Amino acid sequence: MASFSFSARWLNNATVRQTIRLLVSVGLSGLVALITRLQEPGWALITSVIVTQSSITETLSSGRYQLVGTFIGAAVSILPITLLIFHWPLWQAFTVAFVPLAVLASWRPNTRMAVVTLMIATLFPTQDDPYLRPVERVLSILIGVSVSMVVSYVVLHEQARRDAFRNAATTVRKIVDILAHARDRDIDWLGIQDLNDECAASLRKVQAAVEEARRERWRPLEQRDPMLAALPKALRQLQMDSLVVARAILRSPKTRSTLTRDKAEALSAGVMRGFDWIITRCEAEAVSRSGEEYRVAAGVISGLPSENGIDDEIISFALHILKTDLTSLIRLLGEDDADRA
Repeated sequence: MASFSFSARWLNNATVRQTIRLLVSVGLSGLVALITRLQEPGWALITSVIVTQSSITETLSSGRYQLVGTFIGAAVSILPITLLIFHWPLWQAFTVAFVPLAVLASWRPNTRMAVVTLMIATLFPTQDDPYLRPVERVLSILIGVSVSMVVSYVVLHEQARRDAFRNAATTVRKIVDILAHARDRDIDWLGIQDLNDECAASLRKVQAAVEEARRERWRPLEQRDPMLAALPKALRQLQMDSLVVARAILRSPKTRSTLTRDKAEALSAGVMRGFDWIITRCEAEAVSRSGEEYRVAAGVISGLPSENGIDDEIISFALHILKTDLTSLIRLLGEDDADRA
C-alpha cells in the first residue's frame, strides 16, 4: 500500500504523466514503423513527439495540422519530382513548388508542414523510385498521428472532469471576492472589474476542460454528465450577476444609508453559505462523482435569505437575480447523476 501511494503521488504530477505518455507514444510509433518496414522510421517518431500533447483537444489539433500539411506537401512534391525526371535543374524544380507553398504557409501557418514535406521529398536523395518518398512521408505521419491519438485517449488521461470542477471552485471563490469587496466598499469599480477579469480567466479554464470532456467519449456529454455540461453556463450567469450586484451597491453614495450594515451582513452571511456549499460540492466532484446530494441541496436553498425588506429597488432586484441563479446552480450540483458515468 505504501509503494502504491508513493507511485500514485508521482502519477498525479502533470509533468510525470505527460512524460510517460510521450515515451509510450514514441515507443509504439517506432514499433509500428519497424513492423511496417518503413525505410525512415524516424519521421514517425518525430511526429509522435510533436503531436502528443497534454490534452486530447491539443493532440487532435496538432495531429490535424500535421496530416493536412503533409498531404498538401506530398501532393505538391509530385510536380518537382516529375520535373527532375525530365532533367530540370534541382533548384529550379524545387522553387516552382516551394514558392506557392511558402505563400500558403504565410497565409495559413498551420500548413507549414507542407513545406517540410516538400523539402524531404525533393531535396533528400533516394535510391528508390522518387515517387515513393512522399508516400513514405505520408505513411510516417499517419503512424505517428494515429499512435499519438490512441495514447492520448488511453494512457494516463488528464481527466477533464476533475479539472473542470476544480477550476469551477476557483471561479466561485473569485465571484465571492467580487461580492465581498462590493459589500465592504474597500475598492472602487475599476478594482471590481479587475477581479472580474480574473474570474473570467478562471471560467475560461472551466470551459476548456468541459470541451476536453466532450472529446473523451463518443457518447454526448449532455447524456453522460449533464451536471458538467451545464456547469460553464451556470457559472457565467453567476459571474454576470455578481457584477450587477456590485454595481448596484457601488453606484452612488446615498446607497450606503439605504442598506444598513447589519442588514447587509445578514444577507451576505446567508448568500455566502450557499456559495460555500457550491465550492465544497465542486471540490468533491473534482475527486469523484458523489450522488444523493439533492436533499442537502434543498436544505441549502431553503436557507438562502430573502431580499424582501430592502428599500433600494435596484439592489433588491439585483439580489433577486443573484439568488435565482444561485438556486439554479445549487439544484444543478444537487442532482444525483452518479449512475450516468
